[in-house]
Amino acid sequence: MSEPGTVALEVKHDGSCQAIAFSPDGKRFASGGSDTLLRVRPTHIGTPLDMTVGGAVTGIAFSPDGGRLAVADFEQVSLRDSTTGTAVWQGPLDPGASVNTVRFGSDGRVVAATDTLVAVLDQASGEIKQRITVDPPLIAGLDVSRDGTRVALAVDERHGGNHRNAGSARVHELATGTEIGRLTPDNAVFAVAFAPDGARVLCCAADDTVRMFEAQGGRQVWPAPDEVDNRLTFPTCLAFDPQGKWTVVGGSDGFARIQDADTGDERGRAPVLAPDAPDPGFGAVTHVAFSPNGKLAASASMDNVVRLFNLDGRELYTVPTEEVLTIGFSPDGRWLGVGTMAGALVIDNGEAHQV
Repeated sequence: MSEPGTVALEVKHDGSCQAIAFSPDGKRFASGGSDTLLRVRPTHIGTPLDMTVGGAVTGIAFSPDGGRLAVADFEQVSLRDSTTGTAVWQGPLDPGASVNTVRFGSDGRVVAATDTLVAVLDQASGEIKQRITVDPPLIAGLDVSRDGTRVALAVDERHGGNHRNAGSARVHELATGTEIGRLTPDNAVFAVAFAPDGARVLCCAADDTVRMFEAQGGRQVWPAPDEVDNRLTFPTCLAFDPQGKWTVVGGSDGFARIQDADTGDERGRAPVLAPDAPDPGFGAVTHVAFSPNGKLAASASMDNVVRLFNLDGRELYTVPTEEVLTIGFSPDGRWLGVGTMAGALVIDNGEAHQV
């Protein structure tokens, strides 16, 4: 087994890589970006595959059985055979609007989103079964609950006709499109993440706050409504651990913080500074992710460093990269996928993923 932090696979792109995905068995890695080729590479032994697409790839997702790939490229969504690249169906989600995100929901249906629309598409035909429109725009991020029945939306409301500093985190039932919960911080919401049971949602906003709220009804769980949470500066990325015990949040001060999911109390942060050491001026954290076992987290920052660390913030490795656009763990935790301005990397977590 390789030393933790070894770059096991480098995938060249003619431009940036904005989207990555691992197959459910962790044996394949898909990456796409600003060129017109979606690349699928084996993480061990296998045959590489290139799929020609219509435009820049902004989202990739493997189906739960690994047999299909949902792809968002420019205005189009397609479903493809993951071993041949053959398109099962393809077409625009909302003509004239770029597709930003694609996921799989319940019953294998595909969930895709533009700046103003979330659509649920039938896997067999590509027919849109449900539309959820957002007004005022724009959708800055989304998450689908683990059981595939709900979608949480991070909404930046600064782009409407009134140009006010406002935002909201909203939860909708995917089957009906009905909104069941909403939280309204004092500014744009950048990111949302469901707890594993789908009952709570974590969100971060431009008012320098991180909040936990109930999906049904929108009641704020923490901090208490009369408390001021000023521990973070401009948090823009977050994740829930798969066991629902911890969250990780990245801020512009260069730290990724591990917080108790029940209380919001901080357990640790990465990087760890020596007592009384001066702030070295780390670059803002732009992406975070939790490993499948919930014991490790990863971050990427504007100083072009990817870090893997434990719940106390102790680093297991750092890897220098180009500017990072996306990160994600393989389902077994063995690999960390990274999309950058210069292509994609698969980093071997070695024995670290068995911690």
